[in-house]
Amino acid sequence: SNRHANCTYFRNWTSSEDSISWNVEVAASGTYEVEVYYTCPQQDVGSTIELSLNGQRVSGKVSAANDPPEKGAAEDRVVRVEGYVKDFKPLQLGRIRLEEGTGFLTLRALEIPGDQVMEMRLVMLTRVDD
Repeated sequence: SNRHANCTYFRNWTSSEDSISWNVEVAASGTYEVEVYYTCPQQDVGSTIELSLNGQRVSGKVSAANDPPEKGAAEDRVVRVEGYVKDFKPLQLGRIRLEEGTGFLTLRALEIPGDQVMEMRLVMLTRVDD
């Protein structure tokens, strides 16, 4: 959405050929709860997404709309250079078992029934056991 990192997010995700990848290091082996913070208009609800790392996968469906407006412009006296923000909500994907080490964490769409998958702000991994 913008080159400034204050609240950037991925948008225009319209193809199952597209993916988002991060070169990551898992500091400790364990089971992790996965949340993806997103927005999605009602007409695009239904996409199935998958998060994978080193052969481990977890997937889920965007089953609820979250279509907030961008905010911040009404308070600006001068048009800002950085991006505006939205109220992103968490989508619970489930749990994934990750082993200590490095690899590419990849988020991709398996199915896109509407015009787009979602607008994606961040992926949160929370360790839930050893």
